Amino acid sequence: MSKERPGIVTFIGYIGVLSAFLSILSLFPKFLKQFGFHVIVIPLPIFSDGIMQLLPPIILLIISYGYLKLKIWGYWLMIINSIFFLVVYIAFYQQSGQPFYCQNAIIAFIELVFIVPTRKYFV
Repeated sequence: MSKERPGIVTFIGYIGVLSAFLSILSLFPKFLKQFGFHVIVIPLPIFSDGIMQLLPPIILLIISYGYLKLKIWGYWLMIINSIFFLVVYIAFYQQSGQPFYCQNAIIAFIELVFIVPTRKYFV
């Protein structure tokens, strides 16, 4: 017996796949520069740039796969992913001293608002 996937789950899952694909494209800045996109890489002292550009899209693809297949672990990982980035965006803007208007934080919050009610489809 297969579960039918609701539209909101499909939409959020495919947005995750698209985000991962675009993040993987950021590994090729010369290719993106042809289309007018500029990639800004903020180096971290812990990992190399290549690892930090490749690891998050791979993790997001795994999360999106579980979410699209209606796996309970995909649901929880999607929530953890959204909360993590929401906290990171808020902490970054509080530390920078800028007024809080961050599109990424707003998107992460809206994503959470839409993800949480879909729990009933993952049981």
